[in-house]
Amino acid sequence: MKKYFFTILVLMVGQLQAQDFPWWAKLVKWDGVTPWQRYIITNPAYLGINALPVPFITNGSIDSVNSIGLTGNFHFSDGDNTQNLAVYGNYCLVKDVISFDMYWVPYERYQMSHAIKEKRHVFSHYYYDKSAQGEMHLNTNIQLFQKWRNYIHLALRVGYRLPTSSGLGTARFTDAPGYYFDFSAAKPFHKESRWKLIGMAGLYVWQTNLDGRRQNDAFLFGGGVEWNPSRWRIQMYGSGYLGYMDDLGDKPVLFRTSIERKGKRINGILKFQQGLHDIEYSSVETGIRYIFKNK
Repeated sequence: MKKYFFTILVLMVGQLQAQDFPWWAKLVKWDGVTPWQRYIITNPAYLGINALPVPFITNGSIDSVNSIGLTGNFHFSDGDNTQNLAVYGNYCLVKDVISFDMYWVPYERYQMSHAIKEKRHVFSHYYYDKSAQGEMHLNTNIQLFQKWRNYIHLALRVGYRLPTSSGLGTARFTDAPGYYFDFSAAKPFHKESRWKLIGMAGLYVWQTNLDGRRQNDAFLFGGGVEWNPSRWRIQMYGSGYLGYMDDLGDKPVLFRTSIERKGKRINGILKFQQGLHDIEYSSVETGIRYIFKNK
């Protein structure tokens, strides 16, 4: 009995020692000088699911209703299961011409395995942390070439990511700015069709912490279909962005399905996401969107 007790005690002490500063220093091959922040790899494959998200695809049109939304998100992967709240908002400045929208993760809770923490170089001081707050994304949307609208819908989106997050030590977020812009388009199958081909193309930029490469510039893309029956909007598309750092996990690609059921004041939201490359998560999102009454 004493032998088994001693073995268990040794294993427990070894596990604690494996999570202290010497463990981290050995893991990242610390040079004794460089701050720990520089060892976090600020690319999507080495961060939490909400750190550098692929922007949702737009459909070449301006959302002309004022609204606020709240959803719950559930992300599943081998070694990292995550849940978070997400807040959405939209404000239309000029109907069918200019709007502003925002997206924010105010709370994220996660459970990572030891292997994932090693892969992401989680700093030992934050090893047991289990929650974080994300960055806020702000977008300006502008309708383009209204005179072409009978043939094709075109819009420009300019987005900025505010560094409002915590969780850098656990490799959940970057706590650094970024920006993106893209052109979106939608082409109805025919004049009376409720089906559209949708697509986007643009540039996604974020700050990194790598020597000589402090910024990553990526080609942003997406394409799929949208269906708009009377009280529904359903989208199915693939999207992602391709950075220039080979073998450093900066090329996330995914497939998404988005379903929105329209009501008089409250819309229901259900979304599915499957990572295909550099995003090793399967995700479900559900919630509501409240529509403010027009003045």
